[in-house]
Amino acid sequence: MNDKPDPMKAAWNAAASGQRFSRGITDSAQQIWLAGLGALSRTQQEGGKFFDALVEEGVRIQQKTHAYTQEQAQQAREQAAPWVEAARKRTSAAMGKLEQAFDERVARAFKRMNMPSQSDIKDLAARVDALAREVRAQRTPAPRPRAAAKKRAQRKP
Repeated sequence: MNDKPDPMKAAWNAAASGQRFSRGITDSAQQIWLAGLGALSRTQQEGGKFFDALVEEGVRIQQKTHAYTQEQAQQAREQAAPWVEAARKRTSAAMGKLEQAFDERVARAFKRMNMPSQSDIKDLAARVDALAREVRAQRTPAPRPRAAAKKRAQRKP
């Protein structure tokens, strides 16, 4: 028996081992390649469905968000309504007081300048209308009877 390893047999075994290793790597690479092609194919086939599902989910979320926003806005309006009404009343009262103060100051200024008031002008207008009626009444001659006009017309020939 020969205790020495045979170099040819070792080379042969090394070559066979290298080929098995190479085949294993090739097979693994091919499987990875095929898995990638399968993933691409499935994505192409189901990608549209996935996209549509995402769109549907987006629509649902948008509707929920819109409903929530509308609800919050309504609650805000309801909570603010009493405050707004109170502010409106205070503003209206303040404007009324401001208008009254302005009117009083203008009236005092007109009085200092000896300008007639609105009631003075109304009284004067009423007096002018009454005088105009009197003048018209005095200018209009009394109507003549028709019979007298006919007699004159008959005498002329």
